[in-house]
Amino acid sequence: MRLYPLCLPLLLGACSDRTSDPVVPPPRVPADLLQPCAGYTGPVPQSEGQFSDALIAEARGRSCANGKLAAVAEILAAPNFED
Repeated sequence: MRLYPLCLPLLLGACSDRTSDPVVPPPRVPADLLQPCAGYTGPVPQSEGQFSDALIAEARGRSCANGKLAAVAEILAAPNFED
């Protein structure tokens, strides 16, 4: 009975084509990298101070999004050594 788990992969491997590509699972991306970054969500700025605050908030949101894109790009570019 214990030989079945040992023989089954050998039998399945013998049935496959030698030129077939291995199936690689997709890389794991942390869930926090898939969340959107908030930019400026307030009302339309009316004064220079409000406009300045809106620009700063929007710059922070874009910086957050660019950082997440860079992290995802590193994950996708890294070789997958999971076994």
